Amino acid sequence: MISINAQNEVQLVDNSFYELASFYDVVKSIFPGAWVYYFDINKFYKWLCNPYHYRKELIKMSSYFYHRDGIVTDCYDTFKSLPILSYSILWDNMQQKSFQSKKKIIDDFIRRINVVKLARDTIFQVMNEGTCVWYNRDNKFIQFLEPEQYVIEFMRNGKWQVYYDLNYIYEYYGKSSMLQIEQVIEAAPDEVTLDKYVRYRNKKTKEYQYVPLDIKKTQVIKFRGSRNNPYALPYCIPALPSIIHKDLLERTERAVADRIINQIIVQKVGNIPDSTGKGTMPAPPELRTELHNNLKNLLMKKYNGQSGENSSVAPLTIPDFVTLEELKVNVNIFNKDVYERIDRAIFNKLGYSQSLGSGGGTGQSYGSATINSEKVSSFIFAIIEQVEDGLNEYMSYLVPSGTFNPKIRFSRVTYLNQDKEFERAEALYLKGRGSLKDYVEASGRDFDYFISQARYENEVLKLDEILPVHNTSFTSSGDNQGGRPKDPNSKNDNTDKSKGNGGNMIPSPSDG
Repeated sequence: MISINAQNEVQLVDNSFYELASFYDVVKSIFPGAWVYYFDINKFYKWLCNPYHYRKELIKMSSYFYHRDGIVTDCYDTFKSLPILSYSILWDNMQQKSFQSKKKIIDDFIRRINVVKLARDTIFQVMNEGTCVWYNRDNKFIQFLEPEQYVIEFMRNGKWQVYYDLNYIYEYYGKSSMLQIEQVIEAAPDEVTLDKYVRYRNKKTKEYQYVPLDIKKTQVIKFRGSRNNPYALPYCIPALPSIIHKDLLERTERAVADRIINQIIVQKVGNIPDSTGKGTMPAPPELRTELHNNLKNLLMKKYNGQSGENSSVAPLTIPDFVTLEELKVNVNIFNKDVYERIDRAIFNKLGYSQSLGSGGGTGQSYGSATINSEKVSSFIFAIIEQVEDGLNEYMSYLVPSGTFNPKIRFSRVTYLNQDKEFERAEALYLKGRGSLKDYVEASGRDFDYFISQARYENEVLKLDEILPVHNTSFTSSGDNQGGRPKDPNSKNDNTDKSKGNGGNMIPSPSDG
């Protein structure tokens, strides 16, 4: 609410006053201290100038916009859930007597770590943080390290050496009780001990800050970035400027909508009669203050719902020298084309088709959606290849003889190309020497469940005996079809035909 003395109304109130008041209200609600969603805009551009140095800050932004922006949410969730992730374990020398015992070790390991969920969580971690660091907890669980917990600076024998940063415990749990710190250390990798933490807390030097982790237990998985850099940036970083731009527009419109609901009231106090009754004079400051407070209290009471449970009307009596009016607000700020253009920019910077995300979009077609789905699939399976390499290394430690060499491979089937892959698996199985497992899994079914269900139906329920298959052209063999009996001495139909017409009695040209 704005209250002014209208002694000289033309001089004190003009159109620029209304424009300035409206603009100030919007700007103040959008740019309080030039901060946007707890992120300083200037700092954000500073982070982009040196992204790997400010990687942790950018990861926080990625997580924030995953929960806030629907496009980023849908993009991350699509990458995570799109692949079907059926898998097979490949072996050498399966005829060896010890094969079954080795197979059980690997099967137990794959079951304990829940390999399909591990793969999906890794995809999401790489998308959200850029880099995913595994730590193998006694072959029972694969732990993901937080960005604040690890440091990677160099390779050892072609593999990144991961260090645990004890400053993470000191910074986040340094003021906690010793029991709580011991619990945090228990949840940390095995190489992190209470003695090492106490030594770092007392010395506070880099010599004791970083604990090298067993290189056989760690894996570093990323999607983007150079080969010589262990870190990669979150997937949505290139699109953040456009995302922030869109959110600023939405906040502006919400501020305008709030202005319509809670409108600014301009109270104009004119001149009052003087003591002689023949002239006028400005209203005393005490009177203006009283009128201002009365209107302010009334509006606050009305908006707080104190003027009646279902009432939207608040009575007010004012002198004839006082007038009230509302500030005019322009509702139509941004048209539809502005939002569509920004949405297209976000999708383009994510490399993610609008038709793939929402089933449509300006300028989208079936062909562009197909090409983009293949592109997204290639991104996903580039991460899956690294997941396979990490699991294969772990399995090589479990079966170290070198005789069996177990290797895991995930299918390259997604929910978008499942029909095409099923046709290929069907053609291989029916026309060549294809795998029944691939054939079944290409249909979207789990092979182990399929075999178990088939055995249950045949061996327990005995459906082959209770419900025999009807004899049709698709289910009957040639022996069950009609036709003349075949001569047991004949070799084939051509031989019988040659004997029947006496073709073998014709002399050859060499008989002269």
